[in-house]
Amino acid sequence: MPIKQRVFIRRADREDLNTVVSWMEDPDFQQFLYGDATRSPKQLREQIIGMLGRTNPNAIPSSLFLLIDTDNGPAGLLSLQNISWRNRSCSIDLYIGDKSVRNSIVAAMAFFRSMQYAFDELNMHRVSAFIYAFNRPSWRIMELSGAVRELTLKDHVARDGELHDMYGYGFLRPEYEKLRARYAERYPDATLEAMARDLAERNAREEAAG
Repeated sequence: MPIKQRVFIRRADREDLNTVVSWMEDPDFQQFLYGDATRSPKQLREQIIGMLGRTNPNAIPSSLFLLIDTDNGPAGLLSLQNISWRNRSCSIDLYIGDKSVRNSIVAAMAFFRSMQYAFDELNMHRVSAFIYAFNRPSWRIMELSGAVRELTLKDHVARDGELHDMYGYGFLRPEYEKLRARYAERYPDATLEAMARDLAERNAREEAAG
C-alpha cells in the first residue's frame, strides 16, 4: 500500500526559521509545549536559531533538533534530548506544527520516522516520551506502536485553568523491531532507505529547477 504523502527527517535550514517561529507563536501549538510561553519574538527567534543550528562535528551531542518535512512542506519538529550514548537511551518530543496533518497518517509516519532515526541511525535501545493526558492522538500512537505507559504524573501540567496528568512511556528496541516489521509489510515505501532515496531525488529536482 503506497503512502500518499512522503515524510522525511532532515536538518533545518535558515529558510525554515519563519515557519518554525509561526508554529511557536500559535496558541494551539503552545498547548503542547512544556514550560512558559511568555517570550518576546526576538527571544523566540534566538531560541529557535540555537535549537536548529548546526552542531559542532567534533562534539558528542546530548540533544538533537530536526525538522519533519513532507512533500507539501515542513510539518513539525523532532527533539531528541538526554541522549546517553553509553546507555543507548534518549527522550523524544515530537511536535506537529501543521494543523492540517496532526490527526492523519502524516503524524503517524512522523512518529515512525523518529523511531527509525533513534533506533536505526543512533543505535538507541530505549526511547522515552512524556505526553499530556489531554493529547490523546499522541499517546494513542505510542500505545498502538507497542510503547508501554510506565508512569503517570498526577496534575502535572496546567492548561486553561485546569490541571492535567502527564504519561511517561518507554519504547524498547524489541518493540520497535516489531513495529518496523509491520510497517515494512504494509508500507514498503516507509523504509529508511526509501526515505533517503526519495529525499535525494526531491533535492535533485529542486536543484535542477534552480
